[in-house]
Amino acid sequence: MSGVNRSVPNDALLGRFVDLPDLLARVEDDRDLLTELFVIFREELPGLHGALHAAIDVGDLSRAAKAAHALKGMLANMSMERGATIVADVEMAARSGHISALKGTLASFDSEIAELSAAICAFLEGT
Repeated sequence: MSGVNRSVPNDALLGRFVDLPDLLARVEDDRDLLTELFVIFREELPGLHGALHAAIDVGDLSRAAKAAHALKGMLANMSMERGATIVADVEMAARSGHISALKGTLASFDSEIAELSAAICAFLEGT
């Protein structure tokens, strides 16, 4: 596939969070499918992110670890390795019961998700 233009509209901002060449390869360079996946991601993310926060708020670390694990898989499947790595740290902190580490990594994850969400919105507005 050398020589193929694998860029997408608004990819500069999105590329900070998503390995676009990897994700495009996963969807066989189908930009319509890529857009659909981002729409689904944008719809599903708030529920999972909210479930993570809700579990942490009530001190249910087992449920928090499960929510973090689901988010990790979702992010990894979308070639969002940095986000997946951060939420993996959230998952590990929840599983080990380290509340201070959990809160610190959660703050990093929240920041990553806010910026990622803005990048996805910009991408979807440009398609």
